Amino acid sequence: MADRYFNPFQAIDINVPVEFHEAFTRYCQTGGSAIIDQSPFPRMVDLWFLSVCVAARLNLEPLDIAKYETKKIIDGAIFGSDPWRVHTLMLLAIAKTGDVQIVSEPRRMMAVASGLAIAGLPKVIEMLRDGDADPIWNLSDAIDGMLRVRLENQG
Repeated sequence: MADRYFNPFQAIDINVPVEFHEAFTRYCQTGGSAIIDQSPFPRMVDLWFLSVCVAARLNLEPLDIAKYETKKIIDGAIFGSDPWRVHTLMLLAIAKTGDVQIVSEPRRMMAVASGLAIAGLPKVIEMLRDGDADPIWNLSDAIDGMLRVRLENQG
């Protein structure tokens, strides 16, 4: 049995704009025998979380999910086995709001995370599609390039 950790997002559904739902179906292996080169994400939470991280890395502002028609993709219970994701989402919420007290407000933290995911999803989808290779290799090259450019500018 998997270990369970503190999960303030247990009762919060993860939703994405309807316009992005197809990307989750196409690029995630959930529920099927997908080919990893075409569907590089084992679970929907992996694509969602990468979108959050890309938005944070690019210093994008969270978008307001309330402005979109959404569809549920993930149950918040998924974070119960990944404490590092919970901690990352908490730290991002603090960084984006400047308010350490946000950690006592799970729905507000998830609103920030979902807003970052929505901001980052178009970029991640672009990374998957742009290039001459399969999506997994296009994404790998794009992430590598994004990290190198940012690191070179800092060093």
